[in-house]
Amino acid sequence: MPATNPLWGELDSLLERRQAEGLVRDRKCWVPDSPRLIVSDDGCSLVHFGSNDYLCLGWSREHENSADSGASGDCNDGNCNVWRYGAGASPSISGHTPDHAALVSDLALLCSAEDAVLFPSGYSANVGAVSALAGESDVIFSDRLNHASLIDGCRLSKARVVVYPHGDLVELQKLIRTHRTQGKRGFVVTDSVFSMDGDLADLRRVVELCEQFDLTAIVDEAHATGVYGHQGGGLLQHLGILSDRVVKIGTMSKSMGAIGGFVAGPRVLIRWLVNFARPYIYSTSLPIPVVQFARRSIRLLREMESQRVQLRERSVQLRATLHDQGHRVGSGDSPIVSIYAPGVEAVVVWSKRLRERGLYVPAIRPPTVPIDSCLLRVSLNLSHTEEDLRMLLEACRF
Repeated sequence: MPATNPLWGELDSLLERRQAEGLVRDRKCWVPDSPRLIVSDDGCSLVHFGSNDYLCLGWSREHENSADSGASGDCNDGNCNVWRYGAGASPSISGHTPDHAALVSDLALLCSAEDAVLFPSGYSANVGAVSALAGESDVIFSDRLNHASLIDGCRLSKARVVVYPHGDLVELQKLIRTHRTQGKRGFVVTDSVFSMDGDLADLRRVVELCEQFDLTAIVDEAHATGVYGHQGGGLLQHLGILSDRVVKIGTMSKSMGAIGGFVAGPRVLIRWLVNFARPYIYSTSLPIPVVQFARRSIRLLREMESQRVQLRERSVQLRATLHDQGHRVGSGDSPIVSIYAPGVEAVVVWSKRLRERGLYVPAIRPPTVPIDSCLLRVSLNLSHTEEDLRMLLEACRF
């Protein structure tokens, strides 16, 4: 794929300048050997004075019976067990282990990207990526219904933020024409699957606008990863979008069933985030068994295309039946099915009624959603039976 995004060349030049000043961090892979010893990426065994695991509980024998993964054996310092849970440090110190490096490779492959970087959560990935890429001299165009973490990232960046009506790309184009020249760099920030309404962003058109007006798209694939794409890579993969105008952000806490966030994209982007994304630099790395669990989930995702199709088909059928019952429902085919209520009081009453019938469907109210968009948020998964859905539809006759 030819590089057409000048942002990457600019970041590369800035990194080279910092490299000359001796200020660039590069990820090194550290192998934890015991609470006392660590092995560097060149094979040297070193006495480890770089861990925050002050009481060595990350290695404690007490945790062994509750763990379903991790290595075990005799440690080099006596009576402790070498089963390891916590990484013990931030990735830039010694918390980037071979397990973390392997997960990074798996995520880059899943997203058809050159590289990836791990964060403690999807929230921190969004905040870290947006605030590290955009600055005071830049302009961000942000969808009105973006996730709170994207909104917070925009605020922390101190860039000029222009909010466009949800999903209205005609209005977005008008706003870009008006405000693009007010920023040195420009970004469009959007969810791919919106977390409350469950509808999909028109990512093809977003990328077209980015190419037309020299913008970079920052796309949060939290609710799309695993559900869309021939290997579960998300909506960008599902649509065949491979543009280098895209920064892809995801989480391992949804379809992967784990915890943690990631950013995938060009290698220079990842190198930039390693050096400037504050949630990455100043947070302890993900626990090793979590990383191993996420890797197993990625392997499973690649073989679950029929399940993805089944889940999306079921969501379409549920939407259609709810609509026939007179409800206003969210569009699309994601597993998030929103049932809109006339107001705060009604949505609380509806949720309570469903609870009384043995169904938990959370009521979503302000400030999570606008005052005119209170809703019941139905989240489908593969374990739901036809009887479960019949119970839900019958209980929703209000």
